[in-house]
Amino acid sequence: YEESRITEAGQRGKVDILDPALVALRIKPNKKLNLFLGIILGLGLGLGYAFIKELLDSTVKAVEQLERKGLTVLGIIPDMHRHSDRERVGMKRKVPSKGGSDFQRRLITYEDPKSPISESYRTLRTNITYSSADKKIRSLLISSPQPGEGKSTTVANLAIAFAQLRKNTLLIDADLRKPVQHNVFQQPRGPGLAEYLIGEIEDFASITHSTKVENLSIVTA
Repeated sequence: YEESRITEAGQRGKVDILDPALVALRIKPNKKLNLFLGIILGLGLGLGYAFIKELLDSTVKAVEQLERKGLTVLGIIPDMHRHSDRERVGMKRKVPSKGGSDFQRRLITYEDPKSPISESYRTLRTNITYSSADKKIRSLLISSPQPGEGKSTTVANLAIAFAQLRKNTLLIDADLRKPVQHNVFQQPRGPGLAEYLIGEIEDFASITHSTKVENLSIVTA
C-alpha cells in the first residue's frame, strides 16, 4: 500500500509551471497624466465656450461699439439705484421698490438738480436740442426693447429738464400695459390717453393735468 502511495505521488500532474509569478506593476490610472489632461481639456472647453458666447453676443457694452456702426450717442445716464445705494453707508442693499418713495426718487432732476445724474439728463437735453439744429423737433418718442430698462424714468426727467428751460412741455404716458407716470407725478390714473383714443373723451385739454414742475403738464395712460 505504501509503495502504491509513493508511486502515485511520484506521477506528474497535468499543470506545468512555465514562469514564476511576478508582482504586478500599476499602469492605470495615471493620476498625474489624467490631471494634466483634465486641466488642458477644461481650459480648452472654457475658452471655446467663452469665444462662441462672445461671437454670438449682440448686446452693446461700450459706446465705441455704437460709434463703429455710425450711430451717435446723445447721452449716458448713470444707474440711479446704484447711485443711491452708495450713499447708504453701512446699510444693507435692497432691491428698489415698485412704488412709494421709489417713484419720487425717479424725479431726481427736480428733487436733486445738482446731482451728477441730473447733469447727465441736462446734457442729454442739450445734445437733443443741438443735434436737430437744422429742424425744430416738436415731439420725442422714448422706448426700449423690453420693460424695466428705464424709459419711464428717462422720459420723466427729460421732460423736467426741458420744462426747466421754460419750455411748455407735455409728457404723454403711452405705456398702456404698465403705466407709472401717474404715480411718479402723483396724478389720478384716469381719464387719460386710453379714454381719448377710444372716443370716450373728445376734449384733449380735459385729460391734460398740470404738475408741481413749472411749465410741465402730463397726460396719463
